[in-house]
Amino acid sequence: MTDFSKKIKNKHVTGLELDVSDDVLTVRLDREKKRNSITYDMYDAITEALKMAESEDDIRAVLFSASGSIFSAGHDVGGFTRGLDLAYDEKPSYSFMQTLSRFPKLVVAAVNGDAVGVGATLLLHCDLVYAVPDCRIIFPFIKMGLVPEFASTYYLPQLIGYSKAMSLFLREGGCTAEQAVEWGIFNETIPRTQLRDYVADVLKELVKLSPDAVMQTKRLAKMTTKELVQTTIAEEAQVFHELLGSDFVRGRLETIQQKISGK
Repeated sequence: MTDFSKKIKNKHVTGLELDVSDDVLTVRLDREKKRNSITYDMYDAITEALKMAESEDDIRAVLFSASGSIFSAGHDVGGFTRGLDLAYDEKPSYSFMQTLSRFPKLVVAAVNGDAVGVGATLLLHCDLVYAVPDCRIIFPFIKMGLVPEFASTYYLPQLIGYSKAMSLFLREGGCTAEQAVEWGIFNETIPRTQLRDYVADVLKELVKLSPDAVMQTKRLAKMTTKELVQTTIAEEAQVFHELLGSDFVRGRLETIQQKISGK
């Protein structure tokens, strides 16, 4: 086991599994009973792992995956209240967004089920995304009284056009995996029983490529949008934080928490 592998193994956080194998850092959301929702502690651990992987020569790619039948239900609901006590740019979720959006190496996602909220928007920052056919990506922000985040208000109009993006945000609230492939959000849909092996084979090919060529290609492909993406993430996060304290959002969150607790 390399020193980097040992360091990653020591970053134990409930609900998250970090693993290093064959030049790939795997970030696995492992909180199935909570629908793989992401806590502040998980954000902190992922952010630190990404920063470590950035300077580790033996890491050629990062894989986001999840346990069970859902990719992620998004931000842990309990964390929203905690977030009100922090400035928007002090939140672990914000640091995670900034770090992933700037990450210079390849990022691949294996989407094993529905991706909701930040579980959906983080996929916009992955270089390759493979998903099971029966899943959906869901953007619940406006229905909750919030705004979409993680530069989704920039990326989605660019990918699918302004009108479709607004309809997605305001009316449909999400789309199928097949639509996501058609619109360029996902690369392919892969049968559930084959997803893990298929993505593993893709990664085996990718890590054989010249790391310098890969990183430079990614840098050049994102060069013209880099600053705009960072600005959009910050603007969205600030507005999101302001809306989080509204009566409308508080009422929505209370309803969700009651459903979760079974009241």
